[in-house]
Amino acid sequence: LLERLIDLETVVVTQPSFIYYSGQRYLATIPEERQPWLYRIKSFLTGGLTVAASSDFPIVPDNPLYGICAAVTRQAESGQYLLPEESISVRQALEMYTLSAAYASGEDNIKGSVSQGKLADLVLLSDDPARVPPEQIKNIKVEMTIIGGEVVYQAPD
Repeated sequence: LLERLIDLETVVVTQPSFIYYSGQRYLATIPEERQPWLYRIKSFLTGGLTVAASSDFPIVPDNPLYGICAAVTRQAESGQYLLPEESISVRQALEMYTLSAAYASGEDNIKGSVSQGKLADLVLLSDDPARVPPEQIKNIKVEMTIIGGEVVYQAPD
């Protein structure tokens, strides 16, 4: 199936937050021989596919930092690990939620990266996701949100 997806140049959109919020349930209810197919990410990226991410809100909370954390650590809320060999780098996880998500929606020419001529949509975080311990990524706070160059949210002092 992976080879077929690669041949078709498919864009995969996945919800890494499910690893965190439902990982324990998956490990308990999905037969062990089928678990290697759960929320594969690294295999898709290694195969050359574009992988975008979303939260699937309201099924799980909409905070993308939980999904980024889960894609990197492959750790469920219970502390259990779901296919740790499918973990990816922080940079790859951030790209899934930014440039790859914009590409999946056909909007990578106007958003998804901080580049001249693109919308000024971005967030200022309390910490650098690449510099905190991976399991702490989900605890990073949003200090400011800017949409179209306008501040739409600023954390209280």
